[in-house]
Amino acid sequence: MTTGSTETLESDRVRFLSSFEWHKDRKPFGGYSAIKLAPNGKDFVVLSDRGHVIEGSIFRHEGKIIGLRSKDIAPLQFPHSLFGKTPKADTEGIARDTAGRLYISFEHENRIARLDTNGVWSLLPDHPEIRDLPRNRGLEALAIAPDGAVLAIPEVSDGLTTPFTVYRFRDGAGWDTALRLARHPGFLPVGADFDAYGRLYVLERGFAGFGFFSQVRRFDLRDAGLMQGEILLTTAPRTHDNLEGLSIWMTEDKALRMTLVSDDNFQRFQKTEIVEYAISN
Repeated sequence: MTTGSTETLESDRVRFLSSFEWHKDRKPFGGYSAIKLAPNGKDFVVLSDRGHVIEGSIFRHEGKIIGLRSKDIAPLQFPHSLFGKTPKADTEGIARDTAGRLYISFEHENRIARLDTNGVWSLLPDHPEIRDLPRNRGLEALAIAPDGAVLAIPEVSDGLTTPFTVYRFRDGAGWDTALRLARHPGFLPVGADFDAYGRLYVLERGFAGFGFFSQVRRFDLRDAGLMQGEILLTTAPRTHDNLEGLSIWMTEDKALRMTLVSDDNFQRFQKTEIVEYAISN
C-alpha cells in the first residue's frame, strides 16, 4: 500500500517519490531505527531498537515502491564477552564498510560493535566523552565514510544552541572530534549516511505534540570544524511517521535516492513506513 503526503518544505534538491506502509505478522516486528540499502538500491537490512535485523528486497514500478519481500526476523547474537549476559536491545545505528563489516551503535551502552566478515564481534575502542553521554540519548546516527572512517552522532548536545559533536574513528588513528554540526531548534539527529561523492547526509527529527516532522541536511566534510550544512528537506508535522533511519544510494543512471524508515515505537497508532525521495546531484 502506497501512502504519504507531499506536504513538505522541499528545496529544489529533492522530490518526493513514494511512501509504503510495511506490515509483517511477526513479533517483535517494529521499532526500526536504521536502514541500509545495498548499492543496487533493492536489497536492504533494517535494524530494530529491540536488537534484531530483517533483510529483504524493495520492488518498485516507475520509481515508486509497490512491495517488499523480506526474510524472518533475525536476533543479533552478541557474545557475552562484549557486554556480559544481559541482552542488549538499545541498537540504534547500522552501517557497513567496503570490506563488508557490519557496525551497530548502542544508545544506552554508548558503544559501537563491529561484526567482521569471519563472524567475530568486537567493540571499537572507548572514548571518554562518548562514555559520559546520557543513557537513551547517546549514539543515535551511524555512518561509514568512503575512506572507512566511522562517524557516530549522538542525539544530544550540551545546550539548545550547542552544536552536535561528530565522533569519528579511524583504524590506526583512533577517535577525533574535529567535526561539529550546527544545531537547528527543534531537531535532533537520528540517522546518517554518505553518498558516492563523500557527502554526509543527516536525518533529524522533531516532535510537535501531535506528530513528527523531519529535516535532512547534507554536509561537505571538507568544511572542517562547525558545519551548517545544506537543508535538502523539511517536512510538516505528520507528513510521515517517526522517521529515524536513512540510506543514500544511486540508480543505474547515476541518480541519487534517499530511502528512510520510521520507528513505530510499537504503538498501534504509529506505523512502519518506508519513504523515498529523489535527490538532485
